[in-house]
Amino acid sequence: MAEAVVSFAVERLGDLLIEEATFLHGVNGKVREIQDQLRRMKCFLKDADSRQGEDETIRNCVAEIGENAFDAEDTIETFVVKVASRRRRGFQNILKRYACIFSELIALHKVGTKIDAIKTRISSLTTSLQTFNIKRIEGEEARQRLVRRAYSHVVDEDTVGVEGNVKILVEQLLETGKGCSSSSIVSIWGMGGLGKTTLAKKVYHHGRVRRHFECFAWCSVSQQFNFRALVQKLLVEFISPNSKEEREKIEKMSDDEVVKRVYQIQEEKKCLVILDDVWSIEAWKTLRPAFPLHKASNSKIVITTRNKAVASHADPRAFLYQPKCLTDDESWHLLQKKAFFLTNDNIGTDPTINMEEMGREMARYCGGLPLAVVVLGGLLAKNPTLHDWERIYRNIKSYLMRSGKDNYKQQDSGVSDMLVLSYQDLSYHLKSCFLYLAHFPEDHKIRTKTLVRMWVIEGIVSKEDVGEGYLVELIERCMIQVGRTSSYDGRWLSAHGNIFIFYGNINTSGTIDKVRRRAIYLDHSPPIESTSTIAGEASARVVSTNNNKNEDADDIYFKLNPENDTPLRSLLILSYPSREILEQEVVHWMLGKLELKKFTLLGVLSLERLALGEKLPKAIGNLIHLKFLSFKYATLLRFPLPIKNLGCIQTLDLRFFSPHGRDEHMTCLVTNEVIGRMRWLRHLYLPYNLNVGKSKVQWGKLSNLETLKNFDAEQWDIIDLAHLTSKLQKLRVQNVEIFKELEVILKPSHPISINLRSLVVTRVDTKMEETDLKQLSVCQHLLKLYLSGEISNLPEPNLFPPNLLRLTLHYSKLQQDPTPILERLPNLTILSLQWDSYIGEEMVFSPNGFHRLKVLSLASLSVKRLKVDIGAMPNLNELSIVRCKSLEMVPKGVRYITTLQTLQIRSMSKDLIQRLGKEGEDFYKV
Repeated sequence: MAEAVVSFAVERLGDLLIEEATFLHGVNGKVREIQDQLRRMKCFLKDADSRQGEDETIRNCVAEIGENAFDAEDTIETFVVKVASRRRRGFQNILKRYACIFSELIALHKVGTKIDAIKTRISSLTTSLQTFNIKRIEGEEARQRLVRRAYSHVVDEDTVGVEGNVKILVEQLLETGKGCSSSSIVSIWGMGGLGKTTLAKKVYHHGRVRRHFECFAWCSVSQQFNFRALVQKLLVEFISPNSKEEREKIEKMSDDEVVKRVYQIQEEKKCLVILDDVWSIEAWKTLRPAFPLHKASNSKIVITTRNKAVASHADPRAFLYQPKCLTDDESWHLLQKKAFFLTNDNIGTDPTINMEEMGREMARYCGGLPLAVVVLGGLLAKNPTLHDWERIYRNIKSYLMRSGKDNYKQQDSGVSDMLVLSYQDLSYHLKSCFLYLAHFPEDHKIRTKTLVRMWVIEGIVSKEDVGEGYLVELIERCMIQVGRTSSYDGRWLSAHGNIFIFYGNINTSGTIDKVRRRAIYLDHSPPIESTSTIAGEASARVVSTNNNKNEDADDIYFKLNPENDTPLRSLLILSYPSREILEQEVVHWMLGKLELKKFTLLGVLSLERLALGEKLPKAIGNLIHLKFLSFKYATLLRFPLPIKNLGCIQTLDLRFFSPHGRDEHMTCLVTNEVIGRMRWLRHLYLPYNLNVGKSKVQWGKLSNLETLKNFDAEQWDIIDLAHLTSKLQKLRVQNVEIFKELEVILKPSHPISINLRSLVVTRVDTKMEETDLKQLSVCQHLLKLYLSGEISNLPEPNLFPPNLLRLTLHYSKLQQDPTPILERLPNLTILSLQWDSYIGEEMVFSPNGFHRLKVLSLASLSVKRLKVDIGAMPNLNELSIVRCKSLEMVPKGVRYITTLQTLQIRSMSKDLIQRLGKEGEDFYKV
């Protein structure tokens, strides 16, 4: 972890030297010196990070190095803030001018002294690491302490929920199932501990597979592998040399000869090769010459990998399979097998009622990962009494961490070890992004675009598109999981318990003492026995707390308020998810504990879903370095005018409501004085109901604006949109009188139409004509379109934005079936038709229509009949039919959509619900 911290500090110091050159005059030399020293230290940390498990002193040294990296960054940024604030005040007379210069000289001396002290400490720590034979490693290759290897002959019989997976994969290998891939490769991908290797073993030893193929070979690739040794192993397993002479002959063969012979055998015979745990595309490229991938070959290759990019790169035509996590019942069943030595004949010790309750809860905490359940089961088996279970239940996270180490000889590996392996393979940028997730409370829903913006604001990534790429890579590496995807809101992530298990594993003992990010989780539940679940309350840089109003909470806020030069960078105050709005009393009590005026370097502040009332702390206006501020779904009595001083703000979410009701208008008659001053603003979310009177915002001055949501055409003139800059990519306009008014930006000559990616137009008063919607064709890069209001007719497909991916129609009242037009949109992947968007009785989905559609949502329509022809929507993954009360039956064609993974039918008529019952006429369709 320290390597990622130091790498980030090195980059941040470099940015400060460029961005704050004026204020750092006089100490820039010292800043460069400490930057160079930290850069040299990185080379030792590649080895030290991977050896923290060997000695507590190494762990302490690594943690102290991280502390000093933070100290360097904090010292320099605090100095910049002090100098900048003095200079902004100006000089009213010569005496004040000399006094200011004198105070700057004193500040320069102090910061120089602090930097020298940090340099001395780092030099001493470097010497300490060298005494432990910590090596200097250049480049990205770090020492790998733990290599997990699987052997084909060791088959775990205690498996649960794999039968269906095995059947699917066997049919793919034997090419007996519907829609089988013609590729020679079958890829099993998913996060560490998901059971990919166990599944591959089941397939490898399956009776039908053993009868079908002639030759078999199993190779564990892992992160570090010897190409010659691996290919030679393939050859040995193919030909099974019996004599010493035959084996020596193979040893004497050149690399090219071995590869060629392995290739030929796979062409001549039906061979099955398992390449287990392939980590990178580079590893596959190295192995690729040994395998015939042309159609004429009857051999097959099964690849298991954590990285989806590896799975898809091996062969674009390959069958990609991601096993699902265990259900809660399956997890409990597997836990019983391991904890009570249950067999398929149910021979073993039965759990008591109390044990079952605790066991089910602990199994649920494992998140559906078979490896985590197995690790926990092994631990419980060695602690069989009810008292033992109660103790483990109270300390489930730490036990899961320890069991992976203490029982390594008995168990293949612990779940935390698996995550550490994946973590060590990440670049330091990805490590920082991954660790940031521990900022959030466990199981808290995190919106992906908000997360990426926080990464940018905190300096972890440079730009949002870079951050989105990192997020995709973490998802494809199965380090994090997507919790939900919707047609309008996009993707959400969940901070799963395994992230916290992992974080504790790499940050135990000798941890970092600087609390720089904090998420406070307010609720009304009983006090939790241990409020810090990671590594000690004051010892983790990224921590979540879960407190209610009690005496112990005073300690939390005391540690939270900046003391001893420990400036907080990020603060999220979150309400309990089951409550819409947290009570004012609790919120005001909590805010009273915080000394916001001390948070001089705070960059992120979230006050979402809080009942703030009229007591919004005035100190918020003093957080001049704040870059992210969100009042989303909070309640405020009046518009927060103190935010006008936030000159550095980049993301501002003002989607709050009045305590008197969500439809109540909020008044701000000085919007230009508040918003017009925010020249760095990139993402602006206005209140849904805002009364601005005659106040006009000079939108042209917001030259960095990329997102503008809830522009109210009743409050401002549509023509004002023409002054927005070409950087605008996302626009939401409401209360539009005539759609044609939008032509001020929907014309080829306007730069917004060129760069617009997302357009939402709601509450259009006048019916939208076909000619109006033709204006959208100029938006060549528009990906998302949401239209709410009556539409006479849809334009032809060639008059829609050519790259449209998502389309939502709301209250359109179309009289003609829209599918004949919409099914010809070439790139449409998500379609949502809601609330009388179509008022006819029948919809027909024709063959080969909606070729790329993956998600279809039909909600609150009056349609009676849906007809789905064979071959329609060939790539559909998710179908949702909700509140369509007139629908008579589920279309027969649904059963022929082989790609369908999720079918949701709810809030329908009683007759239809009966037809879908086990004894109903339509049950066979679903």
